[in-house]
Amino acid sequence: MQKKEKLRVVIIKTIKEIKPLFLIALMFYGLSLSVGILIGYNKDIKINLTKLTFLDIFKNNILTCSKALLFGIISFGIGTTFYVIYNGITLGYILASVYNSYGWLPIIKYILPHAIFEITGFLLFSSLGYYPLKVVYVISKNSMNQQRHSYIYLRGVLFLIFLATVLVAFAAIIESLVSYYA
Repeated sequence: MQKKEKLRVVIIKTIKEIKPLFLIALMFYGLSLSVGILIGYNKDIKINLTKLTFLDIFKNNILTCSKALLFGIISFGIGTTFYVIYNGITLGYILASVYNSYGWLPIIKYILPHAIFEITGFLLFSSLGYYPLKVVYVISKNSMNQQRHSYIYLRGVLFLIFLATVLVAFAAIIESLVSYYA
């Protein structure tokens, strides 16, 4: 098997393996987003647009994603769950409050363009926060060589971290250049 083909196989395998973890993170995020919307349902919020640089936005978002990942790794997913719930509630509250005060237009112009990439990147990082549980489970249930498992998982995890970082960076570009001027 060629090197490119091996990498492709590792990436596909990792994406398939991360899918249930991504769905768990998405489920927690969706539920907490709903709770945040309920909390912010009758609240008003004043929008104070602040122009931030790409670097400021990216540093903030990558720090949040890194915390979700690292706290999840050291707590076998518990820390990740708290970060996902907190972020979901916060976004839900903001969305409901902005909608109550200004309608859909600011959400469509200022939040939606970058939120799709930012949330996807955040959820990928969060999924990886649950990954230690998956690795332990697979190694304990499988007779496959543990060293080979480590190599496959490490390459796949590094690819997903790269992909999630690119998504977060793209969201920061959109937020710093497009969303502010929309």
